[in-house]
Formats: sequence, C-alpha cells, structure tokens
Amino acid sequence: MPDSAYRLKSFGSTDKMRADEEGRIARLVPLEYAQEDPYLSWFYRPHTILFMVLCVSLLLYYAVFREVQTDIGSNFKVGLFGSNLMFLLFSMLQMRDGLFRRPHPALWRIVTGVGVLYMIFLVFVLFQTVDDARMLLSFYDPALGQPLPERSYAVDCSLLTPDSPHSMFQNLVDTINDEFIAAHFFGWWLKAIMLRDSALCWILSVVFELLEVSLQHLLENFKECWWDHIILDIIICNGAGILMGIKTCRFFAVKEYSWFNSPESGVNPEAEEAEAGDPRRKVRRRSLSAIMKEGGKHLVPEYDVFQWDILSSPKRMLSVLFICFIVMMVELNAFFLKFVLWIPPPHHLNICRLFLWFFIGLPALRELYQFATDSTCKKLGTNAWLACLNCGIEALVWLKFSKGMFPNPWPPAVIWTWGICIVGFIIWSVVFFTLKHIRTQKALASASVSSKDSPKKKD
Repeated sequence: MPDSAYRLKSFGSTDKMRADEEGRIARLVPLEYAQEDPYLSWFYRPHTILFMVLCVSLLLYYAVFREVQTDIGSNFKVGLFGSNLMFLLFSMLQMRDGLFRRPHPALWRIVTGVGVLYMIFLVFVLFQTVDDARMLLSFYDPALGQPLPERSYAVDCSLLTPDSPHSMFQNLVDTINDEFIAAHFFGWWLKAIMLRDSALCWILSVVFELLEVSLQHLLENFKECWWDHIILDIIICNGAGILMGIKTCRFFAVKEYSWFNSPESGVNPEAEEAEAGDPRRKVRRRSLSAIMKEGGKHLVPEYDVFQWDILSSPKRMLSVLFICFIVMMVELNAFFLKFVLWIPPPHHLNICRLFLWFFIGLPALRELYQFATDSTCKKLGTNAWLACLNCGIEALVWLKFSKGMFPNPWPPAVIWTWGICIVGFIIWSVVFFTLKHIRTQKALASASVSSKDSPKKKD
C-alpha cells in the first residue's frame, strides 16, 4: 500500500498524517511481529527513501561507469530491461495492496506490476502487423520468427504397433514423450491450486477436451486419438495434476492452523494478553535462529477454502461461469498465440506465460471469489480486472493476426451441438432458479404464518 500522506484529500496536521501512517503499518505488520520481533517487523515497513537512494545509485553507476556499447540492439535491450525494472520497483513500493499478504505484500504488488507490463506489451503488439510482431519476437530471440510445422496427433490411432522395430506401443510412446504431456500435468496442478475445488477442475478438464474436439478444423494440434483425449489427458495427466493441486491446497490449509500461537513458537496467549497492557513491558531479545524460524512460517501464502456453491444464487452461477470462461480462454489463447506468432511449444516464452498467469491468477481468482460471494463488495479487484483485460487482449491479438489462416468452415455438427447445449442450459437455469425462488417464498410465507399463530396458541 502506498504512503498515505500524499493520498489525503486535504492535508491535515502532522499528527493526523502520523496517526494515519502508524495505522497503515499496524495493518501490514503481523501482530506477533509488531509486538515481539522488531527485527522481522522491519521487513513489513515501507522503506521508500532507502530504495530510492539505492535506485538512483544503481542508475548512476550504469549511466556513468558502465562501458558504452556501440551496438544499438544491446543498448535497446538493456534500456528496456532497466525501464521495466524501474516500473516493478515503483509497483513494489507504491501500488495498493490486494487481499494477499504472505509471503509479503510487496511480492503481490510486483505481480500486479508484471501484469500491467504484460498488458502494455499486448496492446503494443495489437497495433502491429503479424509480420512485425513476429519480427519483434525474433529480435528478442533470433530462433523465433520461423514457420512452425503443425503436428496432428491422430494420424495413426492404433495402440498396438507390431510393425515398429522400437516398441509394440510406438504411438503411445511418441505421445507420452511429447511436451504437451508435461504441460497438461503441471498446468492442471497450478489451476487446481488457483481454483481450490476438485469438482470444478474436473468439469473444466472435460470441457477443454470437448473444445479441442470442436476446434480440430482450426488447429492440427487439436486432432488427437480417443485414448489420448480420455486416458492420457483427462484421466492420467489432468487427473494427476488436479490431485496434486488439491493435495497442495490441503497441505497449506493444515499449515495455516499452526502459524499463530503454535507450541513451537513458545508464545503463551494468556501471558501475552496480560503483558499487552503493561506499560513497563519491554521488547524481548530473541536469537537469530528463533527469528528465522518464526519468519519462515510466514513464507507460506494464505489459504482460504473456496465454497463456490454455484447453485445458491443466479449471481453466484454467473460469476462461476464467467470464471470458467476466462480460464478456458486463457487455455485457448496459448494455442492460438503460439500458432499465429510462430512460437514453438517447448520455447521458454510459453513456460514464462504459464507461470505469469499462475501468479496473476492467484490474487485474481481470490478477488473474483470475493466479488461473487460478498454482497458488500461492489468493485472488482485490481488483479481480477487486470486478468480479465489481459485475457481479452490476448484473444484480440490472435483474432486480428489469424485473418486468412483458418480457411476451413465450422462443421454444422459442432455449431448445432454447442447451440443446443447452451440453449438447454439456459432454459434449465431459468426453470431451476424460478422454482427455487417459489419454494423460498412459500417457506417464508409459512414461517410468517406460524410466527403469527404462536401467540394465539399461548393464550
């Protein structure tokens, strides 16, 4: 959270500004750090002037003492890197805090800053031609900018290959050795950590495989054998990733209960409460190992159990459907951006984008959950807003660049199947919530009548 003094609508007295700043620090610093560990509480206090001096010193060193390069490409890359680094430093010190506090609020401010930089880059790419965008990527990595050979995974769907000299299951071995197997596993591991609901993850896993089948006429990569879709992708890779993600969530949930007042910490709640009001109370000196042990407990991010309850209200259902739509669009954007910008699947840019969306998605989904479940929350959070915008701009980029790349028409079976399913789902939702509203009104009416009749029975 930025310094509050300059954010006041009208500058008041110095005491008012100091009280506001102390209150802000009290909200940031964990209670046990503020009271017991002045060494660890130092990491939760703002140090804007210190970082400004360090930043100016670093820039002075590079501007004065760094050897000047005659290569304009090198100077451009270093200047661009320095500009991004300065913006992330500004984000770390001055951006607002979100709902996440651990391992440190500054980390999530940096994540928000990275999301803003990614949005700026996407908008810049959106105003280029597809050839210029590919040339821009080749400037970053000369290996890029080359047409990709699109591979179909449904050329031979035979499980047994007796004619192969290497293996009786050569098709299966080739598919397992593909990079998309690892992408499925780790991708759903991360998505399970973000969504924190195994049923919702399984539904999205099946829906994405259906989308792959429906979009086979656009991308060759979506053409897979039946055993690849069902066994390898849904059951094995996605299922294992979802299982590991839910196990990770449960592990953090268990750790959460031992963060405060744990037996290892040596904190007695009754004694601590008695000492809190003692004006003669002094800060206890603690050893370095004890400080590191207490600080290590707060390196684990917060874990809140998500209770989506999709059928509880129309607003909750629409919110969950919107989240599912964003998750599916992010998945599809990866394939289409790779196709139009000529980025090979194993390239590190795809991996960086995966982790970028993971770190942006963690606070974004938490804010979306807060917006969907809290009736007092009337504003979408910063990270949620940024994630939705980046998802939309990614889709605009590949839609613009893909003109003329998909000559195959949409199969009528795909259009009719999805149309019937969507219309049927809308009709079912309207009927379900209408009947639920009628039952609720009847229950309230009967409860009101019974409450009116109860005094008469007493008389």
